[in-house]
Amino acid sequence: MKAFFAFGMVVILATCSEESLPIYSEQLAKDISIIDSYLSTNSITAEKDPLGFRFAVQEVGSSFLPAIEDSVTIVYSTKVLNGIEVNSNVNRTFLLSKLIRAIRVQLPRMGEGAKVTLYVPSGLAYGAFPAGSIPANANLIIDIQLKKVIPEFQKQLLKDVVAIDNYLAANSIIAKKDISNLRYVVTTMAPSSANAPLGLDSVVINYTGRVLSTGSVFYQSSAPEGYRLNKTGTLKVWQRALISFKQGTKATLYVPSGLSYGSYEKFGVPPNTNVIFDVELAKVISK
Repeated sequence: MKAFFAFGMVVILATCSEESLPIYSEQLAKDISIIDSYLSTNSITAEKDPLGFRFAVQEVGSSFLPAIEDSVTIVYSTKVLNGIEVNSNVNRTFLLSKLIRAIRVQLPRMGEGAKVTLYVPSGLAYGAFPAGSIPANANLIIDIQLKKVIPEFQKQLLKDVVAIDNYLAANSIIAKKDISNLRYVVTTMAPSSANAPLGLDSVVINYTGRVLSTGSVFYQSSAPEGYRLNKTGTLKVWQRALISFKQGTKATLYVPSGLSYGSYEKFGVPPNTNVIFDVELAKVISK
């Protein structure tokens, strides 16, 4: 049983290599062609995701959707596109953010109880790295049922929002808020003709980070820093906030912990700590 458990984990969890592996367009095009040929040969109708994987929804779930920071309980079966079965009906709970890329993208669209089959190009799974019985550059078929959403992020978010709103009230700060529960004050408006970044763009920013509860500075950029907004590892606050601003905007952001460093310690900031970012959107680099 222990060996089976470890094996089941290998074929669903992302690896460090997978996170850093570029998706080469030549291999991706080859994989998509193979997958589409398989679907056509087997008369399978599947939808196309812009990243390149295909998916077929068997059951639509509830309106309770997981956030990428949540945990999920799933039942999944995996096989290589050539028919080799890797595992069957594995029932496990994972942090959604730790799963392979195609699953990380698809599950936040699925409500609790949904069932879907993913047809996954190798670069959105394990790429050039073998995993257990999965060979390098293998395309996968993964059947997934989203049994339960465990809203760890949402529970913490409720506490964080109360703490931030109390701070704003105590300091007579009037802030706007967005749908992610970020609070912000624009301190310098950009020209109306300036560009705003899209989700696929890159940005160059200057920023200072402070702990909300103490005001202590934990980070200050010494030079402009560049980030690709859709890259795994880019802080959620940059992904959510900066698309609302134009180049040249300066703002103060009041950030729930889950949109910054979450349950991890970084720059000496303790886990689940709300922070303040004073940020300047210095440049937008369009894709």
